[in-house]
Amino acid sequence: MNVNVYKAKKMITMNDIAREAGVSVATVSRFINQETAVSGEKAERIQAAIDKFHFMPNRYARGLKTNRAMQIVLIVPDIKNPYYAKLYDVLQSIALREKYIVILYNTNEDEANEFKAIEFVKELNCDGIIFCSVSDNREIIERLQALNKPVVASSSFENRVFDTVHGVKPGQGIYLGTKHLLENGHRKIGFAGGNPKSVLNDRRHSGYLRALGEYGVEKNEAYCYSNSFTIEGGYQAGEYFSSLSDRPSALVCANDMIAIGVMQYFNKIGIDVPNDVSVVGMDNIAMSDIVKPALTTVTNDSAEFAEKAADMLFSRILYGYEGAARESFCKRTLVSRDSVRTI
Repeated sequence: MNVNVYKAKKMITMNDIAREAGVSVATVSRFINQETAVSGEKAERIQAAIDKFHFMPNRYARGLKTNRAMQIVLIVPDIKNPYYAKLYDVLQSIALREKYIVILYNTNEDEANEFKAIEFVKELNCDGIIFCSVSDNREIIERLQALNKPVVASSSFENRVFDTVHGVKPGQGIYLGTKHLLENGHRKIGFAGGNPKSVLNDRRHSGYLRALGEYGVEKNEAYCYSNSFTIEGGYQAGEYFSSLSDRPSALVCANDMIAIGVMQYFNKIGIDVPNDVSVVGMDNIAMSDIVKPALTTVTNDSAEFAEKAADMLFSRILYGYEGAARESFCKRTLVSRDSVRTI
């Protein structure tokens, strides 16, 4: 009777790398962890041994040694939105350079899920959080503070308790979009918002009101409709605005996804953009230049957000910064395309 005996593949350790490279285990450890410089022929031999054995350092063991989990958590409201997908992609690349991994938690624009995300972070005992919130609930702030972990937020919350990355002024992008419509002669301008319970929606609505106020245009309650920050939410907004007997001549939308949904509905029922209704978005996602007509929008670079948020987060995790909460600003710029006409 033939008996097949399966032998487990030997796990490669730093001892094996040291033996192959002809150096001490301590030297291999210094090379891998970049504690002190290892250069020249020794570094070449160690790297050759690592490549030969496809050696991957044990992240968990390194975490125990440094008292770090070697991971951060990114909490976002809607990973289907290309803005957040790009943010995650760029953040992951930056984190990998620091030998960290990024764990994604998607809350689906739900405040209750933000509380669950904070509990998840607590159980995971990660080293830091980048928190793109839909809520400014005081209890959320208190629970984040209770974690005693570095936090970078997309909202300043109250009294700037965390490092923050955001626009120069609340709602600055929507302010620029609304101002562009006003400069093109529009006075009947609607606001197509996202989640009405979201602090982000409140900020963007405030930018719309600020621009109207500067031009002496009174707010028309019927011209404000908020649903969700999705194409589906925009589709519902298009249905709402098209049903008004006194339809606005232009819409400023709280993000590009909403604007695209609005244009989809308008196209379905024969409302021409921009000849019947002009449309402006926010975020300048890649899709905004592909849709027909190409969407006038405002820049909100998620790669820039990721870079600035990562810089502040790792300055606390790895480089000893323990000072007061800081602010970093992302510039907003109008991108004029084909979805706005002058009247």
